Parts: sequence; structure tokens; C-alpha cells
Amino acid sequence: MTGKKSPGKPRPRITDQQISDMMRLQRQGKSISAIARAIKCNRQTVRVYLKERQADVLADEARKQVLIEALRGHFQELAKLATASLKMRLDASPSEGSESGYPTTGLFVRFPVPISSAGRLGLPGPGAANYTVSEWGRMYELPERDKNLIQALREHTKDSDLWVHWDSWRKEVTDYETLSRQLGLWVHTKTEPERWQKIDPEYLDKVRWWLYGNILLKTSGADYEELVGSGRDLTTPAGDLVARAEDSARRQALQEYLDGILKEAEQQAQWKALESATAQLKDAEKQKKLNDIIDKINFALLDIELMHAFPGHCQFCPV
Repeated sequence: MTGKKSPGKPRPRITDQQISDMMRLQRQGKSISAIARAIKCNRQTVRVYLKERQADVLADEARKQVLIEALRGHFQELAKLATASLKMRLDASPSEGSESGYPTTGLFVRFPVPISSAGRLGLPGPGAANYTVSEWGRMYELPERDKNLIQALREHTKDSDLWVHWDSWRKEVTDYETLSRQLGLWVHTKTEPERWQKIDPEYLDKVRWWLYGNILLKTSGADYEELVGSGRDLTTPAGDLVARAEDSARRQALQEYLDGILKEAEQQAQWKALESATAQLKDAEKQKKLNDIIDKINFALLDIELMHAFPGHCQFCPV
């Protein structure tokens, strides 16, 4: 007879309480035989269940450790944001030609030297067009990752006075930020149809960068930065390439086209409003108010810096 194999002997029915008792007795150092007698089952059953449950425990511990490390990294990122990035965003920007010759970051000086008198809280310092617009971006164009971290820090420390003062700062600079951002968008929209026709796409970002930097300079009361022509190239006085014409004969037309965009920018509705908002930020009383807000923010950040963990959770927490 070619009968089928008889099915294996079914595993004895064991309750969760019996499994817990097995593990408790094993932690107490009891032998397999002693555990089997206490649980009233055979030794092989004890071995099977202990082996399975120990594998589950090890897997759970490994997962828990991964989450603990991820949470620790999350908190470290938030602490780093509080100690460095937020402060940097609120700096007064020094001018490029600082008399000391040392790099500074506005109120937070890396070296014991005077702060450039050209710096103003909330405003990029005067200098080359590219420098000015890069400083604007440092203060107002936060990377997506920093936006998420600020949101996370806010959720973890929602009871901190930091956010009352942070919102006060945002309120004081919002007109300048909004109007300057609108003119930056206007530059982007204005130059977009001209790619290939008048601006080589390879240099389009540099052209926009230079145009926007000049708008920020002019609305703050400084002069436009003139371009230097040589061969096919238009460069800044410092030698940075801004645009390149198809040939030297067309370079002058390209320069006139860029100058024309700046003249057209002055006719935009936001221009006068941005000049006014910039002048308001430069006002001594306004600067004093901003400085007082920053002092309060710094005190609140000091409290956060001393925290080793953060209460509650946020949508970016790994657990």
C-alpha cells in the first residue's frame, strides 16, 4: 500500500501564560527539565517555544534600538538647528568690504572684531549683486529640510517663548520679505520667455541672480553694479561671468537688454513699496526693536540648547 505519510504530531497547546512562565524560569537560570516539570509539558516543547520567543525578543530589541538611534538623531538635528541655523537666519548681514578683514555673521561674530556698520538686521548687506542676493537667500529662502526641522522644533517646544518672539520677528520683516520675493518672481517670469532668444539657458540662472541682486541693491539706496564687457562675455567687476553672447558683436545688445530689464523693474508697482519697506527696516527705532526681539530669541534658544530630549512628538519623529 502506497499510503500517504502520516501527519506529524501536533504541537501541544501552550497558553501565553505558560510561555511567559517558561521565559521567567529561564531568566532565573532553571534548566529545560526543571522548566518542563513546572509547566507540565515535555522538554522538546519548552525548547521549541523558548527558541521562537527568544528570536522574537531579539528582533524586537533590534527594531527598538534602530528607532532609539533614529530618535536620538532627530533630536540632535533639532538641537543643531536651534544652536546654529536659526541664529544665522536672524543675523545682520555685514558688507563684503568689512574693514576688519575677518568674516562675521552680523550679531554673532566668529572673531572678536567690530561688526560692520553697513549691516542691518533683516536686510542683506551691501556689496556685489551676487553677494547681496546670496545673503537674501540665506535669510529668507530656507531649504525645504530646514522648513521641516523648524516645524518639528516648534511642535516639540510649542510651550517655549521662542515662538512668540519668532512670530514677532516674522511680523516685523514680512513686508520686506514679501515685496522683495515678488520682484524676484517678476525677474523669473520676465526672463523665462527669453531663453534661447536673448539669454543662453546655460547662463539664465546667473543672469537672474545678478538682476535680482541689483534690484535689492537699488531699492536699498545703493547703485547698480555695472557689468564689464570683454569679447563675448559680460562679467561683474570682480570677474564673475554673468552672461555670454553668441559673438562679440551681440554682446552690447545683450548688455542693453539686461539694463532694460532693470529699468522696467523700477516701473513695477512693488518697486516703490519695497524701497519704503527697506527704509523702514533701516530706521534706528525699527533696528532697536528687532535687536530686542533677537535678544529674547537668544535667551529662549539657550533654554532649548540645554535640553537633551524634547517632549511630545511631531510628524517627523521616527517613533
